Amino acid sequence: MNDSKDSLIFRKPSLEDGLAIYELIKNSPPLDVNSSYLYFLQASHFADTCIVVESQQKIVGFVSAYYRPDQPDSLFVWQVAVDESMRGVGLAKRMLMALVENQKGHATLKELCCTISPSNKASQGLFKSFSKQYGLSLTVAPFITEAHFGEQAHEAEELYVLKSDKQENLTNLIF
Repeated sequence: MNDSKDSLIFRKPSLEDGLAIYELIKNSPPLDVNSSYLYFLQASHFADTCIVVESQQKIVGFVSAYYRPDQPDSLFVWQVAVDESMRGVGLAKRMLMALVENQKGHATLKELCCTISPSNKASQGLFKSFSKQYGLSLTVAPFITEAHFGEQAHEAEELYVLKSDKQENLTNLIF
């Protein structure tokens, strides 16, 4: 997907994008920074469920996701990162749309889910707005408590689940 209007290129990542993705995540607090190796794996092994956005040959956006092994119709969005220069223009929502659009070949995409800490208002707003725009139900439930993290002093994570009340395939509902 190439949008010549604002020269953004939405595409699947490749192994060569791994380091740029890692740097984007490092510069996107409050996201947890994982090892660079993980981003190389996401950009290669999980490329079909990830999106990068380029502007002037620079990675300015990234969404990582995977299908849950215990629920193969549930796409878990792990991280959404937008470069500081691109925040506030709706890029995160456009990346989520592109991610869902790329799943058209997947037989059953019934829900989109993620975890968000209670203080991350930007991510909460993104998923609430996305669910409202597409008429999806949104449930929020406790998932990972602070106690699970032990002495890491990590905030709790709540599970957000977006799905159609009619159990429709999300790719059909949105596109």
